[in-house]
Amino acid sequence: MNDISLKYFHAVAKTGSLSAASEELHVAVSAISRQITQLEEKLQLSLFERKARGMSLTPAGDILYTYSLRNTLEFKNVMSEMRGISNIQQQSIALACPEGMAWDFIPHIMAEFRLKYPSARFSLQVVDSGRATQLVREGSVDAAFTFNLQPEQGVEVSLQVPSPIVALLSKDHPLASQQDISIRELTEYPIAISGSGTTLSYLFDIACHIEGVQIIPALSSDSAGSIYTFASESQDAIALCGELTVARRAKRDGMVIRPMREAALAQRSLQVQIMSRRKLPVIVRYFLTHLTESLKKQNEHQA
Repeated sequence: MNDISLKYFHAVAKTGSLSAASEELHVAVSAISRQITQLEEKLQLSLFERKARGMSLTPAGDILYTYSLRNTLEFKNVMSEMRGISNIQQQSIALACPEGMAWDFIPHIMAEFRLKYPSARFSLQVVDSGRATQLVREGSVDAAFTFNLQPEQGVEVSLQVPSPIVALLSKDHPLASQQDISIRELTEYPIAISGSGTTLSYLFDIACHIEGVQIIPALSSDSAGSIYTFASESQDAIALCGELTVARRAKRDGMVIRPMREAALAQRSLQVQIMSRRKLPVIVRYFLTHLTESLKKQNEHQA
């Protein structure tokens, strides 16, 4: 495989068509097509499924695409080391996560980390869990924080911790003195919850179905901040959320967090995902170590 054929292959895989790859590379469609055909002949494998509206990777093509992405990233790391610019203070960390994690938890971890490494630089893309996984898989970010109900293909899990759904309520709420709260008890109070399409909303709907109750939220929002403020400024409201999302703010503001009684609401985990078999830059490895230590301390404190 030569660099040109891999470059053209990568462009077609990323854009999904010869014409789009041609526009990106400023190379004739025929030249790209010829390189792809020669690459397939050399490997004796079909790398793309040709469709009327584009091209999609075959299983073999997907393996090659992942390989080329990983090698490109690692080559950049090697070049940085060879040029003497691999100093930890000069490297950046690219992350992706859902909105709930971006609201408080991850910025807090970033700020903690910069106390150790003041020149560390971050970029954070706020996307849904599925998109965060995709960004890791294609090498656009170094790591992704995702809420998952099942394993994902094409990524490695650097860290996984339980992330059950909990109830957030005022210390003066009638249910604040209980050890836990049930779905049926929620029917008596205004509920705030994330919008449809999230793992939290999905598990909540399942739990309501199992218990045979229907709950229409007083607030449904994609903003963790809006949900938190709604609950913190309403003595009777209850917000359903992940504990990591709100734990620091809740402690500061005197809010109460209670576990939910239903097992269906505990079937979620927080994963930190990285590209499979990729050698991460030193600064990223240090950050993930710091994250693991911070979560361990937090879990010990909660216990």
